[in-house]
Amino acid sequence: MYRNRALFMNFNERLRYLIDCEEIKLKDLAPKLCLSASTLSNYAQGIREPDYDTLRRIADYFGVSIDYLLGHEPPAVDDERQLLTCYRSFTPSQKRFLLDQAALIKRYKIRLDD
Repeated sequence: MYRNRALFMNFNERLRYLIDCEEIKLKDLAPKLCLSASTLSNYAQGIREPDYDTLRRIADYFGVSIDYLLGHEPPAVDDERQLLTCYRSFTPSQKRFLLDQAALIKRYKIRLDD
């Protein structure tokens, strides 16, 4: 299973996974992280490793922890990643609506067919 394999992933493999999940090209992502495309490519290939500030920018962009990037916690399951991707595309009012619905489900312990 992927979760077990994730415990042994290197930084560059986790970075590649996150980039693949976002379906973004390195050349488009690099400026968002204040990096050159070649530097980001070196990180993704495992040729170089980022400094702390770069790790923080990468973690913030993908919504993961630095611990995750460094292999100290398992990745979010695919459902979580899909929810995060959808959430990021919503307007502020859509985000508030979604959070309100989640609060209701949690508060009233609503169970749906699993």
